[in-house]
Amino acid sequence: MKIEIAHLPHDIIEIIYPSEVTPKDVTEYVEQLKKDITARGGAEWSALVDQSKLRVMPASVVGEMARLNAYAQQRGMKRSARVVSDPGSGLQAWRMTKNAGLTIPAKTFETRSEALSWLEAPDAD
Repeated sequence: MKIEIAHLPHDIIEIIYPSEVTPKDVTEYVEQLKKDITARGGAEWSALVDQSKLRVMPASVVGEMARLNAYAQQRGMKRSARVVSDPGSGLQAWRMTKNAGLTIPAKTFETRSEALSWLEAPDAD
């Protein structure tokens, strides 16, 4: 199953992970997301990353995801919200954010609606 990318109102790009990802899925996702980011022409945007179905990101792709986050921040990503299903997934998401060197606001949520509300109200920090 592939990683889904959707463009939402309020300049939000939503990424939905399936329960399992392969290196091929990740490669295709990274290529597509970079194209989508480039097409924005440097305009600011926020990321809504739903990892609730993906319990653990395979170790073989964690580094690539950290690099993608750094790339995204350099090209307009101004906030990042992750939806996770358990504390272990949340810890992995936090480590990835740290490894990417993100300086933007980044939070982890238990539900998509909470994450979306936070992204839509940037003054709520």
